[in-house]
Amino acid sequence: MGLWSKLTGGQTATSTTTSRTPRERARREREIRKIDAGTANWLRAGGRGPRKDR
Repeated sequence: MGLWSKLTGGQTATSTTTSRTPRERARREREIRKIDAGTANWLRAGGRGPRKDR
């Protein structure tokens, strides 16, 4: 156990009690897929011009 962990109580970001519901996870996954698709299209077009999906 490192010094910082001892000073801060050894808690990590994953130890929080709040987690996403299945519906929220599905919504977030759709959102990420949409962003990834837009980025892929932009890169296929050369990736130099302005992003139109923003």
